[in-house]
Amino acid sequence: MFVVQGKTVREIALESPLTTRVFEEYKIDYCCHGDTPFDEACRSAGALPEEVNGKINDVLGSSNGIEDESLSDISLSDLIDHILDKHHVYTREEIAHLTPLMAKVATRHELKDLFEAVCNDLEPHMQKEERVLFPYILDLDHRHSSNQTPVFPPFGTVKHPIRMMAAEHEEVGDLLSEMRQITNDYKLPNGACPSFTALYHRLAEFERDLHQHIHLENNLLFPRAIDLERKAFG
Repeated sequence: MFVVQGKTVREIALESPLTTRVFEEYKIDYCCHGDTPFDEACRSAGALPEEVNGKINDVLGSSNGIEDESLSDISLSDLIDHILDKHHVYTREEIAHLTPLMAKVATRHELKDLFEAVCNDLEPHMQKEERVLFPYILDLDHRHSSNQTPVFPPFGTVKHPIRMMAAEHEEVGDLLSEMRQITNDYKLPNGACPSFTALYHRLAEFERDLHQHIHLENNLLFPRAIDLERKAFG
């Protein structure tokens, strides 16, 4: 039996990534507020901890370990490559597909406005990561692994851009929650056309991927980068 007691949702999601399927089902925030203890996170989402715990063990028991490989032990460079190749690429591609679909079939201006706000936040956010934060972490990781002297960053410490990125993650998370709320958890209206069905399905998938994306950065990449910098500069 998978043990959840005494752990935060962050620790659970990192130990066994398949558990995020259950967190998504119960609307438990494991990405922006991953340091919340399991029982507290369940109750905040209106779920019984014992019920969620049981569902987690059901999912893990039926998976045979498939798709449950943790990224916790890979290098920071490989982790950044994974985030870029899997999540940054997907985010940009899906925004390009969702934007015209939203304009075509969405009947609620509020949903369009929220989605536009998400898009407007994400592109400059990813650019800051790709141009400033990630290159510094990659250089730090390379110099540490090859016993070279680290270069002092112009922003003082990696904690400063990380704090900004984490705040922006929370803003996007709030917007996603609003989108889900006004769509009644992406419940389709009667007689929804194929385009409307596709919009809601893709928005739900877009949200799930962003949760995974933010989880990997907030709960794995950022803490490891802070720890590596601390070791590098003594």
